Amino acid sequence: MARRHAAQKGVRQCATHAGVHASSGRSAQRIDAQNPLAFPPQNMPPSRQHSRTVKHRPKVIVVGSGVMGASAAWHLSKAGAAVTVIERAPDALITATASSFGWVGAGASTPSDDLSAFTERLTALEEFGSIERDLGPLPIAARGALLWLPTENETAALVAEHRAAGTRMQRLARPQIAEKEPMLADPPSLAAWAPDDFALEPAAFARQLLAGAKVAGTCVRQGTVDTVEIAGNRIAGVVVEGQKLAADTVVLANGHGSRKLALTVGADLPIHESPAVLLRFATEADGLRHLICAQEMELRPALGGGLVAAADYPEDGESGLPILAARTGDAIAHLFGMWAAPDLLSIRVAQRPMTADGRPLCGGVGEIEGLYALVAHPGVILAPVLGRRCAESILRS
Repeated sequence: MARRHAAQKGVRQCATHAGVHASSGRSAQRIDAQNPLAFPPQNMPPSRQHSRTVKHRPKVIVVGSGVMGASAAWHLSKAGAAVTVIERAPDALITATASSFGWVGAGASTPSDDLSAFTERLTALEEFGSIERDLGPLPIAARGALLWLPTENETAALVAEHRAAGTRMQRLARPQIAEKEPMLADPPSLAAWAPDDFALEPAAFARQLLAGAKVAGTCVRQGTVDTVEIAGNRIAGVVVEGQKLAADTVVLANGHGSRKLALTVGADLPIHESPAVLLRFATEADGLRHLICAQEMELRPALGGGLVAAADYPEDGESGLPILAARTGDAIAHLFGMWAAPDLLSIRVAQRPMTADGRPLCGGVGEIEGLYALVAHPGVILAPVLGRRCAESILRS
């Protein structure tokens, strides 16, 4: 479960606002003004959220083309900045983004875990509508989530807490669950239904954002960033494989690699890596319709067919991966009444960038003017809103 977090040190956060609505049609949730993800009100006119004409066209280098970097580049470019994205190689989405499960929503969290994080996810959920209007259909694999806990009372308490917070979560009885998911061999007596949650393919989503950024004028360059360059306490640019690239602003959006680059100018970002496992299975039973979170397993259909499961990294490390894959396959077979476990297509371990207190980094780094960090987990759901807020902060400065 999410932890309650303290304010992040070492990063000047983007401007915050109190009195934010968690979701359209829901009661307002008050967020502390020091919350680094207290978003602007959703009814703010678009002209105030993004200025498409800027007096000075800043030169911005975004390091990283995963979902965070792509979001920042898209928001900055369409607002008028001259943006260059530095990626390691074409389609180099082989780390956290490509290995993310892709659950977008707040169904698996509760206000009692962390009220601000819960509200942030609800608010972030609304950003996807505006992206879809601008960039077209998103690579969504499933809409809606079914969740059930070990006991009926626990599931009922989850629904009650969500309803009290203003979400549209519902209680579903066994016949309703079976109607939602006919594949289930033995539906539970009670499940929570989160209609607003959905799953998308993270790598495809990042590519969609980056393609939109290119249309808006972003340049993409392949290479490895060696160091960040400063002049006094002001950003000067970056060095890419020995070549200097000048910039007014540098955004470090390359996950845990952001820490290494910040250290080249004496700034230490509180980021560490945490492993997670993503498994893909082939199955002839392609009838799974929704996200499922139950029996210590997160499962969804893949956009191109098959199933995707997320799991914790085994305690005994890499040697435990075959056992984890077999156990997950058996759990899927049991869930759907299959004679045998589905064939494993791939198992991938990714290092998720985690901050020391779990709060996103979205703001200026230390006392260096023009240097920003954009790192968060869960990245897929937070990337759209953090990218927008990062862009607004840069353009205000």
